[in-house]
Amino acid sequence: MGPHSSASTNNVTPPVNGTDDREARPKFWVAACTRSRSEKKACAAISKLGLEYYLPTQTHIRQWSDRKKKVEVAVIPMTIFVNLTESDILTVKRLPLIFRLLSMPGSDKVARIPSDDIDKLKFILGQSESPVDFDTSAFHINTNVRVVRGPLMGLEGQVISSDNESSEIIVRIGILGGARMSIGKIDLELIQR
Repeated sequence: MGPHSSASTNNVTPPVNGTDDREARPKFWVAACTRSRSEKKACAAISKLGLEYYLPTQTHIRQWSDRKKKVEVAVIPMTIFVNLTESDILTVKRLPLIFRLLSMPGSDKVARIPSDDIDKLKFILGQSESPVDFDTSAFHINTNVRVVRGPLMGLEGQVISSDNESSEIIVRIGILGGARMSIGKIDLELIQR
């Protein structure tokens, strides 16, 4: 080959088996926390990015004074699952309806959800003949937690009671005792000590 041969010096190779670079990267599931009652709009925004998502829903019959109506309800309020690559994380985080991606307890690293867990959830919701309730937290009495969103972000306390939507926490204030408050579970994360 001479100095003016046709060999290329940039190492761009065509996609193997018709896949592009994005498809060749490993994908994993993450939980994206949405704004209240915005799960379906967030799914539409994620779909526009070309990403796969899963919004676990089930049909409930709602009773009004004059009628009954079937409605699709999110099983895990304010949460959708997104199948993405490492390079998609920042793009998804920047979507206006997504306020955070669930992270590993005590870490800033995004929590990866095994595909088997997503498949199990799909199976349960697809096969159950009765409504499925979902407990989104492992907040038990005396669990140490940190507020991760809102005006009290960064505040740490201890769970003293918990229900489906919120946890009552107490924040110790030295010899004065403790301040009690109710915080939505979606706004709390476990503290590993």
